Amino acid sequence: MPRFPLILLLGFALPVQALTFQTRMENVAWSVDGDKFECRLSQQVDGFGEAVFVRRAGERPVFELSAASNIMRPGPAQLYNDAPPWRPGTRAQLLGQGTVQPGNRALRLPFEQSGMMLAGLAQGLQPTIQRSGMSDAGNQIRVVISPVGYQQAWLEFQDCTNGLLPMNIDQIARTPITFPSAGTTLTGDARQLLDVALEYLREDPTITGIELEGHSDSVGDRLSNRELSRRRVLAVQAYLLEQGLDESLITMRFHGDRYPVASNATAQGRAKNRRVVVRMAGR
Repeated sequence: MPRFPLILLLGFALPVQALTFQTRMENVAWSVDGDKFECRLSQQVDGFGEAVFVRRAGERPVFELSAASNIMRPGPAQLYNDAPPWRPGTRAQLLGQGTVQPGNRALRLPFEQSGMMLAGLAQGLQPTIQRSGMSDAGNQIRVVISPVGYQQAWLEFQDCTNGLLPMNIDQIARTPITFPSAGTTLTGDARQLLDVALEYLREDPTITGIELEGHSDSVGDRLSNRELSRRRVLAVQAYLLEQGLDESLITMRFHGDRYPVASNATAQGRAKNRRVVVRMAGR
């Protein structure tokens, strides 16, 4: 059983004066929207703001709580899946803590806690965030997310996430195209990554081009290595042009062995250094 701070456990045992923000059952409405890049499952919380589960391409869902006017005191908030009034006797599920931030984006939770909140909603429980108020530390603020209508909204959210691209822009930049020693031929995995990059260029109006940076390991002389890094970038460029990309959208740089990301003293390190890095340029 997870261990939680004693004060967190006492929060369930002792009566607490709390100002609760929760949408009335008859007014609860879930909203699902998204595209190939991101899907959002959201609920307006009357009087407070918006609770939303966000899933970006290539990532797991996270939870965000925004406030029209944040009256929660910055600092650790108590998180739990609470039982609704129509399920008396059901025990609350502790989810640990999150950190309330000042400003409109009050709280952001990682996948682990977000996943537990989603699981709670599927069980008919109410994910709840509790934190002391800005004006009075003894006065607790509770924000409650209703499970009413969740099952249908979840199905719509799943339909949206099924259409997400396999990677997002940040992941593309963190996933270099690698090559065998002295090699310049693209693998199937490299082509798949470039296909995803092309999707962003075609679908996202904020993306204005693609930047290619070629690198090599330290085997050989500097001049030969720079030429090898150039040929690798040209191989990537050739594939992009074959897929119909306008050449004017491509920027290329060749660095040879100047910028290793791993030690060239080992075969594993040299393999990491033989790469082309793909970055998306935007407005």
